[in-house]
Amino acid sequence: MLRTPILLVCLLPALALGQTVGAPIHGKSLVINNGPGDQTDPHVSGPVVSYTQRLSISSSEIHYHDVLTGTDRVIPNEGGFDSSSEVSGDTVVFTRTTSGNRVYRFNVRKGGMAEELAPRTGADRRAVAIGNQTVAWQELGYTAGSKPAELFAFRLDSQALTLLTDDLLLDKTPAVSADGSTVVWAKCATSTDGCDIWSARTVEGGYEVAQLTGTEGEDSAPDTNGEVAVYVTARTVNGVLESDIAWQPVGGGLARYLPLPGADANPSISGPLIAFEQKASATSSNVDVVLYDLRTQTYYRLTDTPETETLSDISVEPDGLVRVVWAVRQEGDLNVYAYVFRLPTDCAPTPTIENPAAVCALPGARPLLGSLQVNRSSDTSEVASLELNALGTGVLCVDNGYKGSRATAGRVWLGPGLHVGPESFGLDVPGAAKAVPLQGSFKLSAQADGVPGGAFQVRVYGEPSCDVEVGGGGPTKEVGEIHHGQLVPSVPVNTSGTKGRMARGFVPSGYEGLAKASGSGFGTGGSGLVAGVEAPQKPFPGCGAAGGPVSVLGVWLFAALSFRHRTARNRARAAARR
Repeated sequence: MLRTPILLVCLLPALALGQTVGAPIHGKSLVINNGPGDQTDPHVSGPVVSYTQRLSISSSEIHYHDVLTGTDRVIPNEGGFDSSSEVSGDTVVFTRTTSGNRVYRFNVRKGGMAEELAPRTGADRRAVAIGNQTVAWQELGYTAGSKPAELFAFRLDSQALTLLTDDLLLDKTPAVSADGSTVVWAKCATSTDGCDIWSARTVEGGYEVAQLTGTEGEDSAPDTNGEVAVYVTARTVNGVLESDIAWQPVGGGLARYLPLPGADANPSISGPLIAFEQKASATSSNVDVVLYDLRTQTYYRLTDTPETETLSDISVEPDGLVRVVWAVRQEGDLNVYAYVFRLPTDCAPTPTIENPAAVCALPGARPLLGSLQVNRSSDTSEVASLELNALGTGVLCVDNGYKGSRATAGRVWLGPGLHVGPESFGLDVPGAAKAVPLQGSFKLSAQADGVPGGAFQVRVYGEPSCDVEVGGGGPTKEVGEIHHGQLVPSVPVNTSGTKGRMARGFVPSGYEGLAKASGSGFGTGGSGLVAGVEAPQKPFPGCGAAGGPVSVLGVWLFAALSFRHRTARNRARAAARR
C-alpha cells in the first residue's frame, strides 16, 4: 500500500488551512472484478490492486490488477489456499495454506512463481503486511504452544528477521508504513478485550518499540503512514458504546478522534487522507466508504448505496493521484471496485469571490457546469433552458454579442430567481459576471430581448474541483463523479489517566527471541537480548548507547511497565464488575 508521508502539523486544527472545508473531489469509479465467485479483501499501492478470489470453498487465489491497463492476472497457487494479500510497489505478499500457514511474496513485474519468506519448519504465519522493504506478520507457536501470537518484522533487503514482541499478550493486525520505517499493531489481553496500539520504528541497529494508547478505551485495527498512527477507539460515553476513528503521531503526541454518529471501522491512511467505513446508526445495516482529509478536517462520503461496502484501502501517490478500493456484496457475490481522483491541494472552495470577471476570463480549475446560447432573431423572444446540478459558490458569466451583435436587453435566471436583468445589457456592454449560489439541482434559463439580431452566451462555473485526467483504464462504472466535503473538526482524546506511563524499549535488528538463542525451539517469554547483538551507537530516551546493563535494563523496564499497566487495567475491570 503506497502511503506518502504527512507532516505532523497537519494534526493541529489551528493550522488546517483556516479550518475551511476542502475542495470537492472529482474522479471516477472503476470495476476491478465483478465476475463469478467472491472477490474480496482488496489492497492498493499505486496502480496495482491485489485481492483474493474464491471460486469455491476449497479454492482461493491472489489476483493483481493494473488499473492503468485494465489487465488482471493471477498468482499461481501451486495447489495451496492463498489469501490475505497486501501490496507495496511491485511486491505482493500473502498467506499460503497447505499443511500449515506460510508467508510468500510475488513480483508483479517479473512474474513466475511466488517465494516463501524466511522459511522455517513448523511456522504458522498469517496477517502479513508490507511497506517498501519491511514485511510484518503474526506468528503462532514460535516460543511455546500455550503462548499467544507474536509479531515479526522481516527485511527483504538484508533478510534480517526480528521478533518485535515477546510477552504473554496477544499481538495482532500489523500494518507497515509505505517507506517501511514503522510497524503498528494491536496488543490485547484476550482475543477481544484489553487492546492498545503499539508501534515499532526503525532506529540505528534495530527498532524502538513503544506503547501509543492506554486505558482510555479499547483500541484496534491500526494503520500508519510513518508519521501518524490511525486506529479504531471504542469507548462508553453516557452509557452508550461509541466506535470512532482516532489518530496520533507515532513519535508521541496528542491523540484526536472524529465525533461522527454511528460506528466507524477499518481505517487506512495514506498521505493526509484516512479512508474508513461508516455505519450511520445502530439500526442501520448499511455501511459506506468515507474519507477524511487531515489538512482541512473535511469529511467526504465516497459511497451512498443500499449495499454494504467494506474492506477499504487507500493509496496516495507522490503526484497526488489517489485510489481507494473496497469490496461490496452484489447478488450474493463479493466484488471489488475502485475510485480514482486527484488530491485537491492547490484549490479550495471560495464562499466569497472578489473578482468574478477574472474567473470568467480565466476559469482555471473551476469546471464548466453548462452553457447556453440565445439570440433575438425576430420580434419574439424565446427562453432557452438547461438543467444543472452543483453545490457551493459558482460564477455566472454573460458574453454579450457572442455569435451575433450585442443584445440591448436580456434576462438570465438561475432556478426561479432572476440573476441578470435588462439593465446589464446594451450595445456598449460586453458582458456581465457575478458570483452565484449553487444549491443542488436547478435550471439555467436565458432570454434575449431588445433589438432583433442581438445574441449572447451564458456560462456557469462551479467550485474548483482540481479535476485532471485521473487515468484508470479498465471498465468504467461511472465517469465524472463529484463528492462534496463537510467540515468535521476532530476532538482531543482524554488520555490524562495514562499520561507518562506508556512503555518503551529497544529490540535489536535480527533478534529472534530466547527460542532462537537457545536453539531449543521454545523460550520462556522474557525480553532478553541475544548475545553478540549490538544496540544503537546513538542512544535514544530509555536505552543505553551499547548492549550493556543499561540497554538490558531498558528492555526489562519495557516488559515490566507493560505487565504493570495490563495488571492495573484488569484489576480496574474486575472491580467494575462487582
